[in-house]
Amino acid sequence: GIKDGADPAANLVQDAAGNFYGTTVGGGTNALGSVFMLSPTGGVTLLHSFAGVADGTSPYGWLAQGADGSFFGTASSGGAFNQGTIFNITTNGVFTLLHSFDYTNGANPMAGLIRALDGNLYGTTYNGGTNGYGTIFKITTNGVFTPLYAFGYNDGAQPYAGLVQGADGNLYGATELGGLGSDGTVFQLTTNGTLN
Repeated sequence: GIKDGADPAANLVQDAAGNFYGTTVGGGTNALGSVFMLSPTGGVTLLHSFAGVADGTSPYGWLAQGADGSFFGTASSGGAFNQGTIFNITTNGVFTLLHSFDYTNGANPMAGLIRALDGNLYGTTYNGGTNGYGTIFKITTNGVFTPLYAFGYNDGAQPYAGLVQGADGNLYGATELGGLGSDGTVFQLTTNGTLN
């Protein structure tokens, strides 16, 4: 029902015990989105209801599981600057805000995070950054945030999708707009922020 979430937009992730975890864009106690757990037998547990400035709103992205079993995710808006957030949540619902986007370092992440081989989390923002066309960022599991790349339109704009890590260790992704013909780009980025 609405109280435990509404309008899920991302795929689920499964833990070792067989439970599924996900986000909803709407619903929850404040109608601003939620994080929930779904048991293998179908029971739903509300883990967190988003509240806005304190933690974010409208999480469109999937959750990434950390080495400790907790989950990391993004909210597309809300937070201290209403530009979105990055958060951590344990399997029993202990929520920690890790980062609030401020537009200059990115805004409105629409995709979830990936946990790379180096143990850090990587993601994209749809807007913001130096040129306003979106960014790629890194964040450690304890919340140390590093902007890696700001799109400039000719190299891509508005990365709606998330990243994948290739066997070569590089990050790969796509932008919705920008590039030659303005129809989007596919890119490769090293984990230290060099776009190829």
